[in-house]
Amino acid sequence: MKLQHRSCILTLLDRKFCIKNEPKEADVFGDIGYVKYDKVEMDEEEEQEENFQDNIAKIPRRLKPSAGQYAQKIKSYISNGDLLSALDVLKLARENRDKPTYFMYNLLIRAYALQGDIKQCFSLYNKMKKDRLKPNDATYTSLFNACAESNNTSIALEKLNKLRFNLYEIGYLMNETHYNTLVKAYSRHNYIIEAFQVVDEMRDKRIPIKEITYNSLLNAAISDKQAGMRHTLIIWHLMKKHKIKPSLITYNLIFRAMRDTKFGNYKISDILMPALINTELSISEGSRPNLLSRPPVISSLPISIKIKNKNVEYVLSPDTYLNDIFENNRFILFGGLENVFQMMKEDDVTPNEVTASLLLNLIPNTMDVENLFLQNLENKKIKLDIDFYNMLIKRRSLRKEYNFAKKVLEEIQRKHMVPNIMTFGVLAMGCTRSKEARELLEGLEIVGYVPNVVILGTLISNACRALNTNYVMEMIRYMKVNRITPNEQILTYLNKYEETLTQMQLSKRSKFKKRLALKKELESFTTEYSRWKQQLDDKCVIK
Repeated sequence: MKLQHRSCILTLLDRKFCIKNEPKEADVFGDIGYVKYDKVEMDEEEEQEENFQDNIAKIPRRLKPSAGQYAQKIKSYISNGDLLSALDVLKLARENRDKPTYFMYNLLIRAYALQGDIKQCFSLYNKMKKDRLKPNDATYTSLFNACAESNNTSIALEKLNKLRFNLYEIGYLMNETHYNTLVKAYSRHNYIIEAFQVVDEMRDKRIPIKEITYNSLLNAAISDKQAGMRHTLIIWHLMKKHKIKPSLITYNLIFRAMRDTKFGNYKISDILMPALINTELSISEGSRPNLLSRPPVISSLPISIKIKNKNVEYVLSPDTYLNDIFENNRFILFGGLENVFQMMKEDDVTPNEVTASLLLNLIPNTMDVENLFLQNLENKKIKLDIDFYNMLIKRRSLRKEYNFAKKVLEEIQRKHMVPNIMTFGVLAMGCTRSKEARELLEGLEIVGYVPNVVILGTLISNACRALNTNYVMEMIRYMKVNRITPNEQILTYLNKYEETLTQMQLSKRSKFKKRLALKKELESFTTEYSRWKQQLDDKCVIK
């Protein structure tokens, strides 16, 4: 009996697992185990899953991080700006045979959204769904925000519209934050109509429209350089109509629109339509026009505008086109600058340094107006920063009022501020003589700044325009001694200057003595410049 049993075992061991022949009797249970079946190859994800389930040794729970600890690791990496390491935490969780949580995914999606990395955000979103994790409100907010922050408009709009359609298909109800982020996204990519349509949808669904929404619309308006001021005025009056109180951000956006946009080919009646702003235009005989007030005020008295040093009078009416007036005096349609300050005060808004810099770009470009403006800022105790004073120096330098530009330094010192590299950059515009250039460069060294090629390029440009060869050569020597490599712009200035001297020296219109002097200048300059270029060639700096 034992022998017979042993023989059966040997027989079974000798039999192959798969045989080519079909079983003789299909209904016999013993034969079914030996049927050969076709093997279907697994895809990459199935292979990873099988490897995960079967081949990885299970790590004891006590030796693995908890879900909260994984999330904390991700937060820590994100706070240090190391997004790749944060992303690797997901891999670590899988290696430990732990399933990532939706919170871990949301942390990563939000971090990449702030960088405008649409590709990574939507990749994580898709992995999240494959892990059978349901995206929540925060997930969709971050995805919309990724589109808003992206620099690639075409991809951003494609993803934005596709996500909106998918949410509509599944019946997902977006909240106030989603809609505001949508408005911001369309605004950032200059899609004004779409931004307004989203606000209309918010109104239809009775979702609260707050200041943040209108501020996003103002950003969209600013993107329309030709007619953005028209949109801005409409948005302002919609805010007033719905009793939304403007903040400092709102006012600064209004001033940006005043600086960067126009009214387009529109009349007052095209902008302030009674049906839209729910009010009629008010015509006043004694006061200034103010299109920001509610109701908007237009004056029956003529207003005078200087256009190309000529006084032109306009009488405002609903049929008046606004661009000519607005472009020559940015505040005349809004009651003047003092009225704007008064409106801010009534709204409990205190101007800051950003406001001051924006307003400086809007006031008439004259010394008298600037001084009145500075006094006004002083009286209102509005905080100013070094950037404001740099802009003031630049305005005066562009008007060639270099002495007044230098006086700004006295104001900077009085306010106990420290000039920055930009301060010296704009001051360089007024250095028309080599002595002034030396003083500027010495000042830079005292403060501890190293002159850059932008500042030196400005000085060399001034020297070339003044046809001051000694000044030009002094700047070349300065760059040689301090081992400053010229950029292409500086080399262009110098090459052109060499050509100018050559043409002047060859001109028959010049007197003989002047031609001799020019020849000597040209020889000195050519010698100095050639030696410098040779040094640069030897160091393989330029070719």
